Amino acid sequence: MFLFDNLSGQSKAIAPAEMMKSDRASVKARSLLSWEEHCVECAAPACYSTCDLYDPTPNGKCRRFDGGIVELRAKERSLAHIKFKKWGKLEARGNATPVASKQLAKLEGRLDWTNRVLNWIGSGLGRIAATKSHANLAERLLRKVNARMVNALRTDRTLPEGFAAEIFVPNDEAIQLQLAIIVDQTRLPRPIAMADQPRSVRAVWNAEPGRNEFWIAREDFAPIIDSGLPFLVQLTSFDERTPEIIVGTLDFVWKEQALSTAEAANSAMAVQRPAENAALPKVKCVVFDLDNTLWDGVLLEGDVTLRPDVKELFEWLDERGILISIASKNAESDALDQLREEGLDHLLLHPQIGWEPKSITVARIASMIDIGTDTLLFVDDNPFERAQVAEAVPSIEAVPDTILPDLRDHPRLSGGVTPESKNRRAMYQQAAVREQAAEEFSDYHRFLADCQIVLEIRPDQESDFERIAELVQRTNQLNFSGRKYDREAITGILSDPDQARFVVVASDRFGSYGTVGFCLASHDGKTITIDDFMLSCRVQGKYVEQALFAYLTEYFAPAIQGDAAASGIDHATNMTVNFQPTARNAAALKVLETLEFVPSESGGFEREITPGVFTVDFMTINA
Repeated sequence: MFLFDNLSGQSKAIAPAEMMKSDRASVKARSLLSWEEHCVECAAPACYSTCDLYDPTPNGKCRRFDGGIVELRAKERSLAHIKFKKWGKLEARGNATPVASKQLAKLEGRLDWTNRVLNWIGSGLGRIAATKSHANLAERLLRKVNARMVNALRTDRTLPEGFAAEIFVPNDEAIQLQLAIIVDQTRLPRPIAMADQPRSVRAVWNAEPGRNEFWIAREDFAPIIDSGLPFLVQLTSFDERTPEIIVGTLDFVWKEQALSTAEAANSAMAVQRPAENAALPKVKCVVFDLDNTLWDGVLLEGDVTLRPDVKELFEWLDERGILISIASKNAESDALDQLREEGLDHLLLHPQIGWEPKSITVARIASMIDIGTDTLLFVDDNPFERAQVAEAVPSIEAVPDTILPDLRDHPRLSGGVTPESKNRRAMYQQAAVREQAAEEFSDYHRFLADCQIVLEIRPDQESDFERIAELVQRTNQLNFSGRKYDREAITGILSDPDQARFVVVASDRFGSYGTVGFCLASHDGKTITIDDFMLSCRVQGKYVEQALFAYLTEYFAPAIQGDAAASGIDHATNMTVNFQPTARNAAALKVLETLEFVPSESGGFEREITPGVFTVDFMTINA
């Protein structure tokens, strides 16, 4: 709606025939934007006494439109007739709360009538009191209504499908206009560095003579609305003349039925958790929101208080090898300072703090850690955020902040009890340092040599049981046989005195990877057979598979030499790997193909071998 200037004695005119019809029938909901007359270079009220362009309006402000915003009559709606003067700007405080179109039309009608009354009352009081303090009662009322709707956005945040503009140019020459959606720096709760703010949206339109329709897509302005920061919508002209336009629709719109607050909350709860009977993997990472989730309050608005037992919960998760991250819409530096103050920062992995949609930041966390999104648990107080993430991120489980006191009892959060589990977060942090170091090398093999990788390959020990169980039950990408064993079967394998078993422990100059591999192997004359091999993806691409094959070639050489002494054989001549394809072990197949293994007639993959064929010269192997 428009804050019409009804104190200047302007009479309503009839709108052009082309503007009588509207496409609003296809719009199910709109937002309430109160459009006012402003100045591009405004520094009110100081500029009123210093600027040569100051032209007072009846309520004491500066006239930047010739005659103000003039109302035109059209069917079932009011249009705004505007003639820009120098530095003229049409501006509205941002509001993206959906209201059903019919309801909003009635509300706008009531507000328009109220504004007229308040304008006359304020003007009369101003004359009596010889002051302009009462002249802007209508403007103040609209801003209060706007603020209430913006607050509603915290519980009903169905993003608009787009921003629609309907502009009529009554003259014969085209006019260039700019529509900007920007953060309102004057209403920020506290200063935020520009680098920490979402980018402004600026669209330049060439309005041709007659009726024009323009559109800004949701994805362009979503970061600003999603940020929760106050924002402005501005329409200006680049024309040095006095461009004249008639404005109809100038709103955020929903062409599908927008959800009510209650419906949005119910919808969010309905999709926040996958089906209970789904076969869901254990959670590897919990991603938390900050404001009104980990702490009470909104950081940008002032002091916050960490919720009880959050630090103990973080330490409990970390001890069990369950990774912790953050997805928050906040100023990054402020949020990290607060986390540091609370003693939580060192427990976090790849926190994502900014103004992007949380579906993007949550998916990025999974990508940076290199885990499936079905192993993420997302905790947020806002039902919209949970619904948006649950819809966009495959198989994620999204739960409300009310779960925090009972989070330890969540059935997917058992975690692990092995040394590797307890050190998992540190291992991922070391991996991040490795990645930074890798960027300094143009040659990947030179980088690996610089890492000083050391493998310890040895028989299993009693203390290895839990870690071997993790590898056997959880490894997917580098599980060559594709098998998964239950604990009873693992106990049987580890107690078999005739079974050759190998545990692989890895480290480099950045730190320890822990126990990363488990292998079952055997020999028969000339052939070494790898029956099972599971390798953690944390050492993927570091040639650990090849180094193990090299070790096994030497390990079995004395036995083979003894068994085949009569025939003069002194080394193995063939290696067979029991590879069975699954939906997720393509990485293991890639390793075999790179090492020139080929499918065998009896199943699996094989190749001929000679001494030293698998040697990895940049790695140290300790047996």
